[in-house]
Amino acid sequence: MTRSAKKKLEGFEDFHFHMPRHTFTSNLLSNGAAPKDVQELLGHADVSTTMNIYAHSKREAKRTSARLLDKVVGEA
Repeated sequence: MTRSAKKKLEGFEDFHFHMPRHTFTSNLLSNGAAPKDVQELLGHADVSTTMNIYAHSKREAKRTSARLLDKVVGEA
């Protein structure tokens, strides 16, 4: 790598080029995209690759899921 390229990348030591794919995947899924559609957009052979490696649950989605469980348990 050239010195000028290294200089331009200073401050991005923790950046990896697959990070935007993870963000893209998570944002699509959290906004209602079908997992199978996202799998095809990413070119994965299997939806499990998309869901297990690229999809990341957002904190608020986890809270919403927990509230759903509270609702179910509360009705029992």
